[in-house]
Amino acid sequence: MPTNLPYETYGFRFNNYVNIHLPLCHLFAVGHDNINITHEQYRWHGLERQDGPLLLFQYTLEGNGHLDIDQQSLKIQSHQAFLTEIPSDHCYYYDPQQEGWHFYFILIRPHTILPFWNEIVQFLGRTPTLPPNSKPIQILEEIISAAHSGFITDEYVASAYVYSFVIELRKYAKVSPRPMQLPASITAAVQYIDQHYQNMIGQEELANQLGLSKYQFIRTFTKYMGVTPNDYLNRKKIENSLTLLLSTTHSLEYIAQEVGYSSASYYIRVFRKLIGQTPASFRSTKHQLQYDKLYFN
Repeated sequence: MPTNLPYETYGFRFNNYVNIHLPLCHLFAVGHDNINITHEQYRWHGLERQDGPLLLFQYTLEGNGHLDIDQQSLKIQSHQAFLTEIPSDHCYYYDPQQEGWHFYFILIRPHTILPFWNEIVQFLGRTPTLPPNSKPIQILEEIISAAHSGFITDEYVASAYVYSFVIELRKYAKVSPRPMQLPASITAAVQYIDQHYQNMIGQEELANQLGLSKYQFIRTFTKYMGVTPNDYLNRKKIENSLTLLLSTTHSLEYIAQEVGYSSASYYIRVFRKLIGQTPASFRSTKHQLQYDKLYFN
């Protein structure tokens, strides 16, 4: 991907960034770099840096680099980005035996945009591939160009650029979710929950069966499924209760027990949270569509 931007890094330290009461997006640095065989020491450890907390988005234009994260060693190739937090347990670096690493990057303080960031990582993963003409990359190039030309003159202009970039990245994540190959452990967990939702074992016991710690299981399941194991289990229970609600006259207490809830009151509370109405009102609504499957957030 050819670009006329010079290889420069631009930092920003505006006064109002220290005012935490202003909901500004804090642009910390942005740049364009080209690492080659003369940069043998290009290596950044996420737990050793002293400039955090920060969010890093780095997009490879040409060549490749390496990212060690989540007990994986990943090769970052052309048109691939990586997203990570500083500080966190990761390391990205250049292997001088490769043909170079040409990239854009942006560093942002997390306090205003962290919820967006977490959703982007949830949908795209840590190392998404984005076309060079995609809107987020175009915006990133605009930010670097504006920084080079001296157009980012205050914290408000900087905030507008950051917000635009993050919003476009979130929109891209929504319409272009990552194609995922589920780890075998998560596939097994989903199958187990689908088959045993009525008499579900505890999360720690299920994690042990999968050879994971409880923390690893919850983190990995949430990363790949977009919801926690407990949320997935509740969705499965509520989904299966709909057929009983619409096709039988069984009591709510009976239905709650059938799908694995200890009481009708707890079943009603979860149902209302997910569906937006009580089971009784859902059942009594006249002339409603008969759903084969109901999707909910």
